[in-house]
Amino acid sequence: MPFKREHIIKYSIIILILLLVITAIFNSLSDSVDEKVYEEVTALSPVGSNEIRDDKFLQRNSDEQFLKFRSSLRNWQELFDIIAYNQNLFIYDTLKNREKFEDIKARIERKKFFAPGSVTELIEKYGELIIRHCNEYKIDWRLIISIIHQESYFNPEAVSRAGAYGFMQIMPGTGLGLQRDLNLEDTKSPVNNLTAGMYYYATLAGAFEFTGDEKYKFALAAYNAGLSRVVDAMTIANFYKKDYTKWDNVKQYYPYLASDKDSVHKLVWPKSGRPPGGTLNNWMEPYKYVEYIMYYYDNYKKIYKSNLEEVKPKKKKSKKK
Repeated sequence: MPFKREHIIKYSIIILILLLVITAIFNSLSDSVDEKVYEEVTALSPVGSNEIRDDKFLQRNSDEQFLKFRSSLRNWQELFDIIAYNQNLFIYDTLKNREKFEDIKARIERKKFFAPGSVTELIEKYGELIIRHCNEYKIDWRLIISIIHQESYFNPEAVSRAGAYGFMQIMPGTGLGLQRDLNLEDTKSPVNNLTAGMYYYATLAGAFEFTGDEKYKFALAAYNAGLSRVVDAMTIANFYKKDYTKWDNVKQYYPYLASDKDSVHKLVWPKSGRPPGGTLNNWMEPYKYVEYIMYYYDNYKKIYKSNLEEVKPKKKKSKKK
């Protein structure tokens, strides 16, 4: 039997009261945790540490989760919003509700804390596979685990509403093409899903080779919403005389892909009057997608070493007078 909205409000109020009680208890128990302890437990292990799974790390991780939980409880207003807009209880069917839900969820998830997720288990099972392919494609393997974090949160059985599946959330149509290209039996098993997803991302990055290291961000946007949408946004940026090889410039023009920006479309594409890749009303999704993955990437770089050799900048020779 589906939940009615009044039931949701009733249960939300009950949960809110319980959260307030728990908040008071946790606050009284943890007043002794000062700022130095906060900084210590939220600091991740140094790059290249081989002690990721030792007792000290587990204790630090436990402390970090405790502080994260306590901080979340203090933000009860946002938690109440999350409960009210929980996608398992409330089927939001309007763009306004969906955007509000995503905005609330983003505020909660991106509070000062970074949760690595089940990355250790992923690396134990598939780390060698990921690094081997990343070495072949000249891609930082930490970027791939950041994509997996965003796409499936390390769940190989994940299936989206649109039908995307696996670690890398491959769409069925794309999966069939990759299956043929790579001569795979399927693209749903964890190994094949990773293999196909990494290959697909590498091909997208290759398409933006002319942008230098910016290609990784452009490839992320293409992975999320399609290659043609990225090209369309680059075209608009170029029309406004901006450097279209820089993601920070191009992302500012994603809003112009929306269907209500037809006046801009007629200026940029006077013959057709519309973007070749079609309009994109949910332009915020690829915009945020790149931002989230780069956030995860920056944090995973603090934990794990790169598989690629870091190119040291050449020292400029001083001219002799």
